[in-house]
This record gives sequence, structure tokens and C-alpha cells, in this order.
Amino acid sequence: MTTKTAEEHFTEEMLRAAEEFGKILRPYFRRMPDEDMETLLLISMAVFLGADNVYQVMQVLGLPKTATYDRVKNVSVYCWRKFLQNHLYSIAVPLLRERLTMSDATKSRDGLIMAVDDSVIARIATELGYVWKWWSGQLKRVANGQNVIALILVIGDIILPLDVRIVSKQGRGLKTKPEIYEEMLKAAEAKFEAAGIDISRLGTTGDAAYFSQDIAAFCRGECSEEASSESDASATDTGLANEDAESSDPALLLTLTGIFRGKDNYVFEIDGEIRKAGQWRKNFKDRLTPGWGTDGQPVYRTEAVSETFGEVILVFYIPKGKRAVSYLIIAGRPLRSSEALHAFAFHHRIEEFWKLLKDTLELGAMHLRDRKGAHACVGVKVIAYLVVNMMKQNLRKLRRFRNVTINKLVRLCPKFVDVRKIFKEHFQSIIPNNHTLDKALA
Repeated sequence: MTTKTAEEHFTEEMLRAAEEFGKILRPYFRRMPDEDMETLLLISMAVFLGADNVYQVMQVLGLPKTATYDRVKNVSVYCWRKFLQNHLYSIAVPLLRERLTMSDATKSRDGLIMAVDDSVIARIATELGYVWKWWSGQLKRVANGQNVIALILVIGDIILPLDVRIVSKQGRGLKTKPEIYEEMLKAAEAKFEAAGIDISRLGTTGDAAYFSQDIAAFCRGECSEEASSESDASATDTGLANEDAESSDPALLLTLTGIFRGKDNYVFEIDGEIRKAGQWRKNFKDRLTPGWGTDGQPVYRTEAVSETFGEVILVFYIPKGKRAVSYLIIAGRPLRSSEALHAFAFHHRIEEFWKLLKDTLELGAMHLRDRKGAHACVGVKVIAYLVVNMMKQNLRKLRRFRNVTINKLVRLCPKFVDVRKIFKEHFQSIIPNNHTLDKALA
């Protein structure tokens, strides 16, 4: 029996991922011609060629310039929003269902949280940002660029985006981060309920910028009938309806555990005294002691009342490697100190997601005009992330790839494989056979 080489496994998995993801995309872009669909997938997978934007793909593979740009920008904003806000759940739900059937110890190791955070795609070169601070958003000025907010699902070492939205940073009547976050949570609750998954078995984490009175109320299960009906309507758009799912009162939501970083200017009442959180941090520093399950980390847990957030749990702790006391706000279902710190330890995974999207997959390298172009830039890179992540999970089943990362798949593995040849065989309908270096240099 001949053992396959690592190069052969990599090639097979790349072709399998391209074929499978082409089938996944078809329902959401069913009005698109096959050539347009293949062009989108090809540009997404061109990260294996070191091509980070549409122009570089055309240079390396010889795609027609006008036709390629038209195919990318012909996708409507509606289609991109439907894909980025609805379709991503259909990828995460099967894996989440599988993990929820496992033991409590396995679920604890996996984390099973929904983390939220945002990132800015700057419209100006990084080098210029170093020279002129006001361009990079410093000096308390607003950074120019698209603000992208993402809600991700963390399952162990797997990071899956659930809801990705492009929002404006300037203008009138814009929704705040907590309002957008609340919409995401309501949509997630409806979609998971339609798929037969209890959202109360998950937790959610975020920075202080995403915590508000409405978010605290949502975590406690307080929801109006109007908001619930909107969530039910969004669930019908996902195609994840489960006929066996039990129906519940639409005016009530299940209690969700929310864990958020706190600010010093928040005011809490503890044991009859009302003070700002900054003062409470100083007062409780002497009370911090290593607790059960905290791995020797000093913590102090107490109940508190806020005029804005209502009844919450505060967990004061000293982060590893630091001296200052920080604190977490727990809304909804109460947690022990060890449970809260363990769950919030997974929040940094969303920073990993943004780093992969912006550094490894070069999100900022794509520049297309108008709203369609902005959504296409984000959508193409999200597709690229999902394809590479699918390859990583499948290849890790093999012993030689057990430590492979997305960065290695994108930067290292293609150096040992003729990716251009593979793409020419798989995307032969859109890639010309006679493209040479002479034509690329012309």
C-alpha cells in the first residue's frame, strides 16, 4: 500500500473544500451564473497563491480584467448581507449540535461562547498612519474606514463567524454597538431555536462598549412581544427550521449568561453603599484570594445593583502578569468566579479571528468601490476563512497535520504544491490556458 505524501493530502483537501463550498454557496447566490460563482470562489482561494486582491489574481492567473471586476461587483448588497448574517449559521449549527451531546467536561473545555467585537478596515496606508496620527484614529479622532462587527462562536480551537455586519462610523441616526449587538443576539436566539438548540446552553462575552441596559435585560430573559416576533421572522429566513423543535411563549426568552468587561465610571450599590467601580476595585483589592478552580488567580465575587443594569454579579480579579485589579460584569444566569473567568478566557479568540482575517488573509488589501464593493471585500475574505478553516479541521485528522494552523496552510503548504496547476484544472472554465509570464509582464 502506497502512503500518500503531505502534498497529495493538501491537494486533495483543497479540491474537496472548493467543491463542497461551491455547493454551500449555491443556495445563497442561485441567481448568479456558474462562471460568476466560480470567480468568487477562485478569488477567495487565491490566498494560497499569495494573491490578496482581485488585481493580483488577474495578474497571476490571467483572468479578463473587466469581466472579473463585473462578476465580483454584480453581487448585490442584499445577497452579501443574507450570506454574512444568515447563511453562516447553517455552517456552525451541525458542529454545535454534535458538541452539545458530549459530556459536561468536554463542553467546559470547548467554551461554547458567542463573542462580539469590531474592527476597522482603514482606507489609508498603514505607513501614512504612522506619519500622521490623525489618519489612524489617534488623538481622539474618528478613524476613517468601514467598521465591521462580528459575532463568532467559539468551540474549543474552532472559531466560526455567525453574524458579520458592515456599519458606518459617520452619519446621523446610526445604531450604537449595544443596539447592533442586541439585534445579533436576538437573531442568534431565533436561529438556534429554529434549529432545536437552546441558546441558554451558550454564553456570550464582550467588551464594555457592547454592554447596556437592554443587553442586561436580554440576558435576564426580559423581552417584548414585538422584539420576539421580529426574531421569529428572521428565523424563517435561515432555512434551519426544525419541525421537531418545541414551541415556546414568544414573549419570553431563555436566560442567557453574559460576561462583559466593566468600566471604572459605572456606579454600583454593594451592601448599601453606592460608589463608582473604580473605587470598588481599590476597596476590594485586599479581599482578593485564590479561589476554587481559578488556578491560583486572586478573585472576589459579590452581588451588586445598578440603576442602569439592574441586579448583576461582579467578579474582581487580577489578570495574570498584571498588578491592577480588573472586574467582570455577569448578567443573566449567575456563575461562580471560576466559571466566569474560564468562559471569558475564550473571548480573546475573536481577536485571533480578526488577526487571521486582516493579517493572514489580508482583508485590508482589497479595495472595491461603493457599498457593493465594501461588502464584496468582507464577503470574499470570510469565504476564504471558512474554506481554509474547513481544510484545517479535516487535515488535522491526519497525524502529520495535527499541529497545522491556518497561517501554515496559507503561507507554508502552498510553497510545496503547484497551486496554479491545481486551479487551472479545477477552474478551467474561467482560467485561460495560454497565460504566461510574458503576458503578465506586458
